[in-house]
Amino acid sequence: MSDDLFREVDEEIRQEQYLRLWKQYGVYIAGAVLVIILITVGVVVWRDMQQSEREANGEKLLAAIAVSEERQDDALDQLAALADEGTKGYRLLARLREGALLSQSGDARSAVAVYDSVAADSAHDQIYRDLAKVLAVTHGMSIMDRGEVEDRLASVLDDDNPWRYSARELVATAMMAAGDTAAAREAFQVLVDDVDAPSGVRGRAAEMLAILAQ
Repeated sequence: MSDDLFREVDEEIRQEQYLRLWKQYGVYIAGAVLVIILITVGVVVWRDMQQSEREANGEKLLAAIAVSEERQDDALDQLAALADEGTKGYRLLARLREGALLSQSGDARSAVAVYDSVAADSAHDQIYRDLAKVLAVTHGMSIMDRGEVEDRLASVLDDDNPWRYSARELVATAMMAAGDTAAAREAFQVLVDDVDAPSGVRGRAAEMLAILAQ
């Protein structure tokens, strides 16, 4: 009985350690994904700025971003309105920004719901729907277990998916948070050894391996 108790306590301690690691390093993963967003969807903004109606959408988006620091509720209302009424490109950008703002405020469940709505919207190209799946996990890791993370990202892990490396990094992190050290080490090692993986992903994977080796 005492051995079982010690094992249970030890497991709880490891779980807390892994969660702290995620809180410490998860921001780097989220930041890397957000940089990719700006690069990838920037072309959508450029195209949409060609017409006056769409220029108005751009002004609304910038206005919402401008007030988001001081009047978050107003910003969320403006983003939700633009997501419902704007042109295709700006609907997408508004939803992505809305999800990020909700996450920033600590409302992970609402943020995930916003990203899920993008992922389920057939009006968007598949590349953006897959991006939304990655963002849902990125901002919802704290409320998801390993099984949910793996289920949500299963379709994004394929070798031909442009978001596969971000998805694989998140899955490896979920393994670590779940206490499966062996699986996490293997997953991070695969990322380190993959010469086609972005340097940022490989660098973070190497850092995680160093942490797991302690």
